Amino acid sequence: MTNENQPEPDHEEKGLQNLLIRLTRQSRQNDFQGQRQTALALALKPYLAPLTTQYLSPLEEEIQLAERYLVADYFPTDGHPSLVEQIRDTITDHIPEEKRLWLDPVRHSYMDVLTILSVDSSIHPNRLELQSLGNRRRFQVNHMVSPALRKNRVLLTRLIRGPAAAYLPGPPLILSKAVGDVLLTSTHNLRRNIEFDTGNFALAEWPEFAKQYGYLFIWSLAGIRGGAMVVADAEVTYRTEKGDPFLYALAMYEHSEFRRFTTGLDEWKQLLSCPHNQSIDSKSRLPSDIREWIEQTPKSDRSVYAVARVTLPPTQLTVEADSASRLDDLKHQLASTFGFSLHFKGETLTPPSHSPPHVDLLAEEYIAPPVTVRTAEEARLLSSFSEKVYLEWAEQPCPTLNNETPRHYARVGRQQKDVAAPIDQMAKHDLGLRRMGKPAYDYNILRSHIGM
Repeated sequence: MTNENQPEPDHEEKGLQNLLIRLTRQSRQNDFQGQRQTALALALKPYLAPLTTQYLSPLEEEIQLAERYLVADYFPTDGHPSLVEQIRDTITDHIPEEKRLWLDPVRHSYMDVLTILSVDSSIHPNRLELQSLGNRRRFQVNHMVSPALRKNRVLLTRLIRGPAAAYLPGPPLILSKAVGDVLLTSTHNLRRNIEFDTGNFALAEWPEFAKQYGYLFIWSLAGIRGGAMVVADAEVTYRTEKGDPFLYALAMYEHSEFRRFTTGLDEWKQLLSCPHNQSIDSKSRLPSDIREWIEQTPKSDRSVYAVARVTLPPTQLTVEADSASRLDDLKHQLASTFGFSLHFKGETLTPPSHSPPHVDLLAEEYIAPPVTVRTAEEARLLSSFSEKVYLEWAEQPCPTLNNETPRHYARVGRQQKDVAAPIDQMAKHDLGLRRMGKPAYDYNILRSHIGM
């Protein structure tokens, strides 16, 4: 997008821009299409992996860097001369001198990682002082100064040194110092691997390495972006529409000793911080045949969030938590306390569906913002979990049915009311009914599945 405040390029810079346009156009000629695709595929290789394409795509600046690699660094493998050589040696078209004088500077340019030493906008309104992180060389560069170009930030770009001044041939990719340091370290590791594999220790010279293997900067950045996205996604927190933690990690158990479990959980001081006999969503009393224990964590305003909940109806026990790790801790404590008296029925650790978190490359530290889970998504999650758990329940030994499977028990002429009772309890204490005010599962499906 064109910036209306951007000054017109000087005559020298216009010549550079026109040459780069001509080189790009030349790369699109029919007889060069195969080489063009090969070069861009090499530069953007990490983004072309089938798994990566599902969640990560190259930034516009990375695509521009790949284009510049093609026109300035890439040597064709099919006998074609390089693009710079094609333009330089053409005899059918006249190449104006303003373009021709940039052929060698473009050919000798290379991708680099540069830190901003100063932004001298008072004396030179479009002047940057940069230093290569690879060999510590300093450069005075003519480039439009924007608010994002601040001292100590890092640029991944290509610097082209002309007869009178040095220029950046397009918007640089701006990184925080922290990201820039990681990028440099990652690229150094890739370079050492290449030196070890090839025995070519001439790559220790930074310009030679950056000229031949500049695309490794893009590879390193892709790895940083992908890794940061995975870490950020693992740390995403989920909130309800009310702003409370969303308890998406669920586990369900079956039991036949309601009184024993009530006493045991009341004495379980290490499990949850506050026992309650009322729902956290309302002030109404819970039914007399259900008990609830809630683990809380302080809010900033001295009130509390519920981050875990254990609910004990007469024949079930449900554990809800705001993370898989918290649920795992609670499960281990339950197992150590009640052992085989609890019969595990199923769990879900899958977080609510959400877009991958955006990773800000300008941030020194990054914390993914919380994801708000809508009621419709909560209903979908609870419905999927309940259906899986209850249909499997029909095929598993049930402690309240003499450890026979409910389907078998109902088919051998036993009292159907014995099977109907636990199903009625499930329906009465349905997760969706308690959390959203409407059932998450149609229990007639379960009754039909059993043959009632």
